[in-house]
Amino acid sequence: MVIKSSLAYFIGSLATYVTPVSDLLGRYDGKHMVATFCTYFHPARSAGSMHQATLYALAAFFYSTFISIGSMALSIFFNKMHMIQLGHALVLIIFCAGGLGFIGYIKQTKAHPTVSVACSLASISIITILTKEGSVQRAQFNMGKIWQVSLILLMSIAISNVLAFLLWPSSAIDDLRQLMVTCFDDFSEKLGGITHSFLQGSFDDVNTKYASIENSHRAVFGLLQKHLQEAKYEHYLRGTEKQFHQMKLLVESMQRLAQNIGGLGSAAHTQFMLLKEIRERESGAIPMNFASRLEDPSDAGRLFTPPSRTSDYLLFDDDTISVAESHVTGSESDTGLDNTTTPLTVLNIFMYHLGPPMKSLAYTLREIMDDLPFESQPPYRINVNPMYDDSLDSAVRLFEDKQREALNNLYKSDLITKRRSVEEAADVEETAASCGYFSDNLTFLAEEMKAFLELLEELQYLQETRVRSWEWLKFWKRGKKGSKSPEEEELLRHTTTVEPSVAPPKKAKTIPNVSPDDKVTFTYKVWKGLSALRNDNVKFSVKVGLGAGLYALPAFIPYTRPMFSQWRGEWGLVSYMIIMSMTLGQTNNSGEARVVGTMIGAILAWFAWVVFPENPYALSLFGFVVSLPCFYIILNWKQATFGRFILLTYNLSALYAYSMSLKNNDHKDDDEGGVNPIITNIVLHRFVAVTVGVVWGLFVNRMIWPISARSQLRKGLSVLWLRMALIWSHDPLNGLIDGSREKYRSITEDYSLQKTLIHLNGLAAAAPHEFRLKGPFPVKEYGNIHKANQSILDAFHGMSVMISKDPKANRREMEILNFTKKARDRLLAKLFEYRANIRGTDGEADEDFATVYAYALVTARISEGLDELIRNVELLYGVLEDEMLEI
Repeated sequence: MVIKSSLAYFIGSLATYVTPVSDLLGRYDGKHMVATFCTYFHPARSAGSMHQATLYALAAFFYSTFISIGSMALSIFFNKMHMIQLGHALVLIIFCAGGLGFIGYIKQTKAHPTVSVACSLASISIITILTKEGSVQRAQFNMGKIWQVSLILLMSIAISNVLAFLLWPSSAIDDLRQLMVTCFDDFSEKLGGITHSFLQGSFDDVNTKYASIENSHRAVFGLLQKHLQEAKYEHYLRGTEKQFHQMKLLVESMQRLAQNIGGLGSAAHTQFMLLKEIRERESGAIPMNFASRLEDPSDAGRLFTPPSRTSDYLLFDDDTISVAESHVTGSESDTGLDNTTTPLTVLNIFMYHLGPPMKSLAYTLREIMDDLPFESQPPYRINVNPMYDDSLDSAVRLFEDKQREALNNLYKSDLITKRRSVEEAADVEETAASCGYFSDNLTFLAEEMKAFLELLEELQYLQETRVRSWEWLKFWKRGKKGSKSPEEEELLRHTTTVEPSVAPPKKAKTIPNVSPDDKVTFTYKVWKGLSALRNDNVKFSVKVGLGAGLYALPAFIPYTRPMFSQWRGEWGLVSYMIIMSMTLGQTNNSGEARVVGTMIGAILAWFAWVVFPENPYALSLFGFVVSLPCFYIILNWKQATFGRFILLTYNLSALYAYSMSLKNNDHKDDDEGGVNPIITNIVLHRFVAVTVGVVWGLFVNRMIWPISARSQLRKGLSVLWLRMALIWSHDPLNGLIDGSREKYRSITEDYSLQKTLIHLNGLAAAAPHEFRLKGPFPVKEYGNIHKANQSILDAFHGMSVMISKDPKANRREMEILNFTKKARDRLLAKLFEYRANIRGTDGEADEDFATVYAYALVTARISEGLDELIRNVELLYGVLEDEMLEI
């Protein structure tokens, strides 16, 4: 891919070095932009991504053409009315500030790399026409420059498309399938590790697997969605949009599988925390002959030596099995154990009955995951074994039967029925509940796998029938009521996992702090009319447009225009547009990469021109060599900003210098040597222009509606914890008493909360780049917070699984729920009373401090481990106490 991109750059540079191609582009300068556009629009893309990028680039072309023609027409109109200054002012406000501000809005709302590339291309084209070419300032209609920029853009698009489809072509559909295979391999590994750890009682294995669940969520919720959107263009072009809709259902099912595995890990972690607490509290309660069975008595992570006769997935050997049998049958056995009931004994009894079928179900799921959903090599054919359905059904039935048998035997045995202290009874019940919690999550995972198999079989049928419809082209069928396509109906059917909630009440049309009898004030109308400005995306676009208009102002003033042209102010404005991002951290990071990349590119251009002056052969080959490490940085290091800026500056200097040296070009750059280019002046002007543009971008982002990544991260965490607390404030457990699904529906928001958490992780990556007097940003601490939040969302999903499987509580469960309801209500009331007191005294100063308790509440309700609760709350409070000073 690096070589392919470098070849595209090399061919693009020939537009400057090859005379016939250079003549085709006319006598205007700027022919180096073919190589520049090839840098942005590189061919290292899949077919779907190339289709998508081409559409966005063409949209950028039409938009920039519209802005350019409109600005010229407006300037000519006011010049005829002898009001050229007013015309320039309107061009500056409408087309420069407004046009570039709209680009900033699109760039932010779409937040897609391909959209960002198209926005950069449009910015370069618009800025070149409005500030450099001069037709707008002279009030002349000149299509020559517009034609050249259009031809440059189309030429770069053609170069990248030809190379993308001729040299090592790749398919977004194949990339999506390959990623799905990788994700399923990852699912299989995690499932095996978590199940093995649960059955062995080992902490180390599950901690390793559980820590990697975060990365799995990022891949499934991020990369899969990205490849799916790129594959959409290939499917639509081929007329197989029905297959795309089916693939969308498969991706959504995989996202649910990822959540189920996260919930399974949370259930296993719950058991481990219980066992750890019990061992620490009753370290002397385990009989000596039990301790002698330990592989290492000091090893807190492993309960018993793996047996030699049975699978190493089981906990016990012959003696412990006989102990289990004696408790179940009620017979006495001289095993050397006393009659004390311990939670570990309960665990062994449960595993004695459920261990083998649990291993069988997990093994079946792993075998299916290892083979699904496609073959591991191109062309990635669907790999559905017809025996999978029967095998999975048999494993699930056996597991569910054994689960009921284990619970019945356990609750009929003397382990449960005999009289004991409250503490001992609580330990026994907690241990039994943790086993059931894990079992239900494993069953739910198997059910989702069955649903995935059904979707995969439907996709296989669509591929085998090879139906091509191109329904998306039939625009006359769109917008009609009841005109949903069959695939849309299927998509709606599969994505609706719960009953639709009750329609929300209509929003009351009242004014805050104003009684209904009062008249609506003018100030309120103004406030209402400016409501759009309270949207961060709109604020960002206004900020970008205002900064661009002010920066371009010297280009429209006769006194300052020569200096603006001499110091290449247009490239400073381009740099400003490229680095502007929503948060200060993102802008700082891009600005730093821009300045350093510009410096490196300027040095390389100076070296190339000094060593190979006016030599097109050596310069073109040297540019190809320079592009190799740059594209390696862009594609492999994932530092697109840094790599592009190196090549961009090299183009603006070396290629521009060669273009100036040609006698047949219309250059008026006497300050840089004219036909005898002075390379030091060229690189100096570019470096200064870029640096000034970066500094201006940092200034505008700081002074006009600044949005701090740190502040957004803190607020986002507060909202996340508050949403989790509000979900629990509805007390989903009450729905188990009356059998209503209303109360638990909100807990299924874990899907949207998961995407929110991934967004917060992006803010955490940008926050370290913001200036901070107190020292480095606490990256490690926020990383731990992110992991703690992930574990809570996994527990949320586990709770949702438990409630959805049995939404009606039995008599005994009702008694327990009713007994604990008052305690839950008191805890919730104290939480919100504390929040009200904090807000009443200090306003919003301690908003984050209060949400720590919301986080503690949620964790306490859905996590079984007290140690984990205390550790997370202390961790969060320790960081937020320091950060609250900045709110």
